[in-house]
Amino acid sequence: MNIKSILFYAIILLTTFNSSAQNDSSKVKFTDNLFISSQYSKGMLLVHRESLSSLIEDYTTSILLEIGKSTYGKKSWHQLYRYPSLGVGYFYSTLGNDDIFGKINALYGFIDAPYFQQGSFNFDFTFGFGLAYLNKKYNLKDNIYNIAIGSHINYFVHFSFDFKANLLDRKLYIKTGLGLNHTSNGKIQTPNLGLNLADWHLSAGYYFGRQNSRIIQAFPIRNKHTFMFIAAGGVKEFTEPNHGKYFAGNSTFEYLYTVMRKSSWGAGADYFYDGVVNQRLIQSEDPNPFLHAGRFGIHASYTINYGKIGFIVQLGSYIAPYYKNDGYLYHRIGFRAKLSKHLLANVTMKTHWARADIVEFGLGYYFTK
Repeated sequence: MNIKSILFYAIILLTTFNSSAQNDSSKVKFTDNLFISSQYSKGMLLVHRESLSSLIEDYTTSILLEIGKSTYGKKSWHQLYRYPSLGVGYFYSTLGNDDIFGKINALYGFIDAPYFQQGSFNFDFTFGFGLAYLNKKYNLKDNIYNIAIGSHINYFVHFSFDFKANLLDRKLYIKTGLGLNHTSNGKIQTPNLGLNLADWHLSAGYYFGRQNSRIIQAFPIRNKHTFMFIAAGGVKEFTEPNHGKYFAGNSTFEYLYTVMRKSSWGAGADYFYDGVVNQRLIQSEDPNPFLHAGRFGIHASYTINYGKIGFIVQLGSYIAPYYKNDGYLYHRIGFRAKLSKHLLANVTMKTHWARADIVEFGLGYYFTK
């Protein structure tokens, strides 16, 4: 599907929604607080490995479509984050070399929160996470130069920093700003250098139906202390392709202290087992590869709380590891979601600086005081 086709279908969708919004305004409708937006951008791939620089032939062209709803304070954290918008988006882009990198199509969920508001003007930050399909990947027969992407299905991360102007009594808005987009598969399939795309964009959006009056309410008391234990794991490959997939897992104990309603600081201890490290030690004829493939670590943690969902960033260090090829420092970025009073789900990307190590999926037990 080319860019002209995407814009054509976006206009049709916009018209359809607009027609459906012309009903009796006295009833609560699906279109209340609903918006749709489209975006066009030009950008470039950011070279994070020298080996990629010679493969980039052109600037990138992108189209982004989003549909969502603005919050109005039904939940306390809506007010805390200045009534953000939540929704789903579609991202399409060229990648600077159609023959090697191809094109990307991505679907993602997003949160768009204003950091600053003054009258009809906002400065917004948007974060999105989802899955991407890239039509070109590394192939030993006909695409050996694609050292960035080893699989068609990849994770997709979207950031956007925008200046926003609200027009026509806040029914219409326009935005412009900087976008950052990343796609990789978390080392499930190598090669996996990943692709980073930066763009400057212009977008316009339209609200359907009425916008609910914002609710202002007292914030509930939040528990200060949280203790949790998490078991997680996933599969990964060697840095070199075509060596098979191996299990890697970890267990984590963590303590968090809520310093503000929005965020928590904490610290924790980890134990990691890495099947790829185990195989490398077997190849080097290590006398006890299974034992030496385990590593202990400690980490500092920061969490931004969105109701029952937390966005986490961690920096850790291995403690006297036997296997030192990955260095001493590790990092995590991801999400935790409270499923019940004591059960949580965990999805994190573990890296060694800019090198993805594994995507960890896990469950945990927590309690608060």
